[in-house]
Amino acid sequence: MGDVERPELLPDCDVPARFRQPDDVVQTCLVRLADDSLGENWRTSSLQACEIRGGAALAAASFIVKTPGPWNEGLQRILRLSGVGVDRPSYSSAEYVVGLCYVAGTKGLPTGIRHRAADALVERGRDAGYAEVRYLLPRNGWGWLADAVREGWAVWTASLFAEDENAPMKTRMRVGLALAEYEYPGSYVPSAVEQLVADPAATSADRLALAVAVAQRAPKEAVSLLCCVASDPLIQAGHRMQAIRELDEIDIVVAEKMRASQTRLPTVQVARDRQREAAERAQQEAEAQRVRETPEAVVGRLESEVEEILGDLRSRGSADWLADDLDNHLAESDWEGVSQDVADICGLVRDEDVESALRLLEVLTRVRYGGEVDRAPDEAPSNAAPGQDFPTLSRQELEAYARTEAERSWSFWKGLVEKHGWDDDPSGELDHQLHEVDQRVGEAICQKAGDHLRELWNHLVGELWPAFMAAAEERDYGAAREHLATARLLADEVQHAQTLWRDTSAESYSFDPMTMSWPRDFWLVMEDWRRGTVRR
Repeated sequence: MGDVERPELLPDCDVPARFRQPDDVVQTCLVRLADDSLGENWRTSSLQACEIRGGAALAAASFIVKTPGPWNEGLQRILRLSGVGVDRPSYSSAEYVVGLCYVAGTKGLPTGIRHRAADALVERGRDAGYAEVRYLLPRNGWGWLADAVREGWAVWTASLFAEDENAPMKTRMRVGLALAEYEYPGSYVPSAVEQLVADPAATSADRLALAVAVAQRAPKEAVSLLCCVASDPLIQAGHRMQAIRELDEIDIVVAEKMRASQTRLPTVQVARDRQREAAERAQQEAEAQRVRETPEAVVGRLESEVEEILGDLRSRGSADWLADDLDNHLAESDWEGVSQDVADICGLVRDEDVESALRLLEVLTRVRYGGEVDRAPDEAPSNAAPGQDFPTLSRQELEAYARTEAERSWSFWKGLVEKHGWDDDPSGELDHQLHEVDQRVGEAICQKAGDHLRELWNHLVGELWPAFMAAAEERDYGAAREHLATARLLADEVQHAQTLWRDTSAESYSFDPMTMSWPRDFWLVMEDWRRGTVRR
């Protein structure tokens, strides 16, 4: 068997590789069937035994008796004597493929029959079939393909062999020459021939011979091949000039261009040095690729990718510049600036890249450390809602805070009046107090709404995002997704807090002290003040 990796499956055949070889009984029957030195009884009984076995054994025997060649006349006589019917086969397409494998891989059969079976296998299986026959037939001794092409068969198999860089170069050139001489319809030139003409590993004489063979059969199609030979400094000078003389008979203009270019070509030694350097670079790249594909290198790349994703997620929660900008914009009552800060904060946690990065991180770590990959959040059933462990502030709570602050200020003023008495103008004093309390409480609730925004940001970067990162680093992806869901709820609260802050900044706060409980003397003065205010 050849030193080629055998394909596990073949087209139209679901039989694994280990079952595509005959057992001892079938192998003995096939060898005896084709052995013309044995008596007719031995051969007919072997064919009948294959018929009884059926399936791939019958397919292999049928192929043998039908194969053209010097053995065919004797096999046809055995077929008539045996009474076995092969014109209407009872085997399947997959069994026929396995039968071809039997014939191609049985060493005791005539080589011509094995070669015919190999060609039939390649015709059915293409590249996979070629790999199979390279495994079944000896590694060397493929020169029979050149004779087969000249006889008019195995052309496709020969083309695949000529393109096979693992095959011996001398044999490839012999087969390639047969392909170059083969009379294709429409002056077709096989890609295998073009590949061999351009191959620097082939000898100068062989490359020229291929191009000349094509020129004799299809002159116009050979121009590019002859130019390839004439312009390659690795080709000997005499061979280059011979290629140019061939061009003279096909296209004199192209021939003159090739003749003029000869003086610009580097020497053979320089060309070989360049070729050697290119080969060394290719070898180094192949070695580097091999190193990159080692388990250690793959693990290293996985860990590097995981760390890069973690670093990106970690950096999202450390945007300290956002906190500075938010403080400045709140202090300046810059609505547009605060709106942009809120959009940036929400963008940190609502960005779809965060969820995608978490999912990719989960897959990579599962590949690196093993285990099943958890289902995505939209696939995993969950009855638990994400926690809301972050500060909140409703409009009702802010209004209650404002009333408490206003009542506290009015109560403090009442205590001063009770201690020091009224001014000469009680109504003026009440007007001043009303303006002062409303202004101070308005500033206080603006400050509280702004502080709530700051508190939410600090909670995100100080507690929630570090918890999310800790879960991701510990590969607890269920907890990480819950923290991310909580962060998105926090983003909703940030937008709500922005609305509260904007409304309190835009509105003038007003508190009616008459809604409070007052002593009688205060109440009478405030009633007079209220009536005077209404008259004014």
